[in-house]
Amino acid sequence: MPTSISEEHGLAYMSDADLVVYSVGISTAGAAEIKMAKSNAKRKIIATTLDEEGLNETKNFIANQNLQDRIICKIEDVSKKLPYDDEYFDYIYARLVLHYLSKQQLSSALAELHRVLKTEGKLFVVVRSIECPDYKIRIKYDEKTGFSYSASPNTGILRKRYFHSTESICEALARANFSIVDTSSYSEQLYSGYGRKVLSKNIDHLIEVKAKK
Repeated sequence: MPTSISEEHGLAYMSDADLVVYSVGISTAGAAEIKMAKSNAKRKIIATTLDEEGLNETKNFIANQNLQDRIICKIEDVSKKLPYDDEYFDYIYARLVLHYLSKQQLSSALAELHRVLKTEGKLFVVVRSIECPDYKIRIKYDEKTGFSYSASPNTGILRKRYFHSTESICEALARANFSIVDTSSYSEQLYSGYGRKVLSKNIDHLIEVKAKK
């Protein structure tokens, strides 16, 4: 299984003091969350998704690793009010999920993530960029939402994503009162399926932002 640049960067940004972790959009079918748990026996992780079928797959994957007591997986919409107290999490990991939100949803989500993150807590974000192939062959663009629409090469089904520039994602984070620590961009071959079994035919271009509260 190829190493994921963005996943490894997100794990490296964590410290031993980051014990309460929120993973927005279960990453790589739970592989990243398992690595988080195994790297620190005291770490507790809440991982969320909107994919019920994927959720069950991930729960089984995590149970096979005997980590179900430390990785809680649940259905949760980050663009809505989150069921956590203020300053609850030490670290928030949001890899390849925020680009599925419209401009309005992103604003709401980042406000909530800022609320539930501890002061001096860290946020790791990775989004698809406007250099991605899907952005360049988009069929439709909605300026109000920021969504670009492209057809899946396998099914022809329209997919929508908010492709970002470094400026657009950093401005959204700044509006939510996050401080930018570092940004980078690079190409990575991602997976096309939830179970992290099939590599995408495209080489995508990603924007990575490390931020803190």
